[in-house]
Amino acid sequence: MDAPAMHLRVFGGFALEPRSGAPPPAPLPRRSEAILAVLAVCGAMGCSRERLMAFLWPERAESKARHHLRDALYAIRRTLGQEAVVSVGDGLRLDPSAVHSDVQAFASALNEGRLAEAVSLYRGPFLDGVHLTDTQEFDRWVEDERNRLAQERQQTVKSLAKKSEREERWDEAAEWWGQAVTGDRFNSRLVVRRMVALTRAGDRANAVMEGEKHCLELRSELELDPDPALLEELRRIREGLSDPPQFFTPPPASWRLPTPPRPGARGPEG
Repeated sequence: MDAPAMHLRVFGGFALEPRSGAPPPAPLPRRSEAILAVLAVCGAMGCSRERLMAFLWPERAESKARHHLRDALYAIRRTLGQEAVVSVGDGLRLDPSAVHSDVQAFASALNEGRLAEAVSLYRGPFLDGVHLTDTQEFDRWVEDERNRLAQERQQTVKSLAKKSEREERWDEAAEWWGQAVTGDRFNSRLVVRRMVALTRAGDRANAVMEGEKHCLELRSELELDPDPALLEELRRIREGLSDPPQFFTPPPASWRLPTPPRPGARGPEG
């Protein structure tokens, strides 16, 4: 099967990128771009014409809204080809053989357990910087999808970080926790996990530096004192203590403290 002619990117903004080295297509009207974004998220299920009209022309009479929708679809098909958007009854969907989207690739990677690939596909907030006028319902939908996709990305990053911890691959764990912090930078628990991973990877200096930076940001930007648990972990790292960190339940096997011998049990032969 030939690769789709066009790649639709909706993470980090909106872009149509030819996949065969061809020149980029002519810019589309904003509402045509919005239709492509909605259909990309809906995937094989598609979206009804009525919902698209309610999103994009909410104040227009139905006949006018249908006319505007036909014009927007004409612009898409003229630019991307007749096969780009498929009509199914009163619904519409993208033809994946003509247009491939990063948001559907992200969903497929998650469903198939290719977590690192899914994270790599998330290049920024959904439709970041894209705004339309007089489309409150569409704006609410975009915000809901933006939050949902960001949460899915964040949960995936944390799953990868915890897997790296379990396998004691500390450089990887530190990298994943760093990405988690980027997505939620005032979350002290995430910062501590990164600090501990950096320490276990042999980078105690940067672990301390990141903990101190986080404390400064909490005070300067939120006017909050750091959590005592964070300060305690920072002290432990500064002093080189190796007890299991507080935020691990349970900690990796190599951090578990030896079980005290039972009364009357013989100790190791000396």
